[in-house]
Amino acid sequence: MFDGISLLIWIVGPLVGLFGMFAGGYWGVGCGWLIVPVMLMLGLTPMEAVGIALLQMVPSTLPMVLRTAKEIPWRPGTLGPMILVPMGAGAFAASFAGDHINRWMYLRFGNSALMVLFAGVMIVIGLQTAFSHARRNPPQEQHFSLLAAGLALLSGLATGVFSSVLGVGGAVLMRPILASGFHVPEREVSVSVRILLLITTLTGGAAYLVHDGALQMRVLVLAVLISVGGMIGFPWGVRLHDLVAKCGYSQHIHKSFAGIAFIVVTGTLLKLAGFAEVGRMLMPVFALLLLGYLLGFRAYAVRHPRNDR
Repeated sequence: MFDGISLLIWIVGPLVGLFGMFAGGYWGVGCGWLIVPVMLMLGLTPMEAVGIALLQMVPSTLPMVLRTAKEIPWRPGTLGPMILVPMGAGAFAASFAGDHINRWMYLRFGNSALMVLFAGVMIVIGLQTAFSHARRNPPQEQHFSLLAAGLALLSGLATGVFSSVLGVGGAVLMRPILASGFHVPEREVSVSVRILLLITTLTGGAAYLVHDGALQMRVLVLAVLISVGGMIGFPWGVRLHDLVAKCGYSQHIHKSFAGIAFIVVTGTLLKLAGFAEVGRMLMPVFALLLLGYLLGFRAYAVRHPRNDR
């Protein structure tokens, strides 16, 4: 089934899910930036790699989403019904088109078109995150207008396509939209993007399971293997996020997300420059460095708690 790399897959798959979804749990995003290049290194096609990156997030994120969804206000006019529902509906509707757009772009323009699109979006997100500030929890519950709900719907449509085309869950775009566009506090941003991440990955990934009327077993099996590690890594990352935020470092969580953008853009630019293998090999290295950094910062935050400004 795996063309001579079955033993390597059984080892690499869960490890990729563990390391990638640990960072995903910390920032409330997916780990397509790690899974897609690793799957390409192992000989899978771009469409298979994207489908695996999306599908593995469903079992990895579902238990945590069910536990934390109650932390979002769901009363009329608040974050849940006015922002998350329309954004999730837009993402649900649009993500089904991602597979068709992906295949059309790949056949018409080649893989470079996807990489250029990906790099451009991530550069904008990285800069915006690095130079913006997370909002502290407001003294009163936030309320949103119908205009905000309409903008949330449009945002969901855009991120749904973005998610299923590029295999990154859409949360890399949803996080800055919620934090900077709708001024949602950091704690609610993280819970919100986990909910939206589950919606976009479930609907977007499902389109990759069936192609030309046939079930893609390789995509399904590899997604399950990676999710074994992800089901451990994602809640581990969430617990780390909550601890660091409790110690008074919500601004750091918000700004440090720019590191993910840097990693993604670095790998993409190397591939565009003709150093695809170097870029792919760097992604696991970056994942290990990121793991070490997050664990190190956890220790620092516990030793030096402060009031977040």
